[in-house]
Amino acid sequence: MVALSEQGSWDLPLDRPIEIEHGDQRLSTLGEVGAYILALPETVQRQELWHAAAETVLEAAKSGHTARVARVFRMAAIMSGQNARTVWE
Repeated sequence: MVALSEQGSWDLPLDRPIEIEHGDQRLSTLGEVGAYILALPETVQRQELWHAAAETVLEAAKSGHTARVARVFRMAAIMSGQNARTVWE
């Protein structure tokens, strides 16, 4: 898993925040999504979809384009049995 310390804009807001059902958590920035992924057990982080989510977060931090983050995160969450949804505000 890549570290959040890599250069990038971690305070960038997501196009659509993500709500995680367990723990009533709401992720609104790239940094919050990255921290959530890093808090997962290493065995989960190494799963292909979560690795793809982490890479998408890193790419977004470097490019400033956050549109794909919520979609890729949701897919990883759903495929690993978590209930996550994007918030349409």
